[in-house]
Amino acid sequence: MRSLIALLLLIAAPAAAQDKPPAFVERYYCTTAGPFFLRFTEDKAAGVFSVLANGRLGAVAGAIDGHAFSGEWMDTDRRGGMRLSFSEDWSSFETAYSVAPDHHNWLSGWTGYMPPAGDRPTFVIDGETFRCR
Repeated sequence: MRSLIALLLLIAAPAAAQDKPPAFVERYYCTTAGPFFLRFTEDKAAGVFSVLANGRLGAVAGAIDGHAFSGEWMDTDRRGGMRLSFSEDWSSFETAYSVAPDHHNWLSGWTGYMPPAGDRPTFVIDGETFRCR
């Protein structure tokens, strides 16, 4: 519960990025599961995601170090650890995540890209479909 309260406070915080360029304050990604929104503030990030296949909504919160995020994810009945590795230009990421209580078994395969120009609900990169809504 404490993590959820901290996440909500971080999301509600003003979107001022003191030591980050304005382009890095908020990012919207399309992922292999559904949309993912992140807000960066100083050395932290928090956001929300949707898994379109089952209608689950979830949240993430953690720390940013360089182009890496390390923190936690949670949805309605599960939670775990999460690591995001962002590309140099922040336009894409790859993920490793665990499902509590087993923080020793890290899974991968959840990736995301910023959506291309236009208002498309999905797009394909290297044979993989990315869902924006």
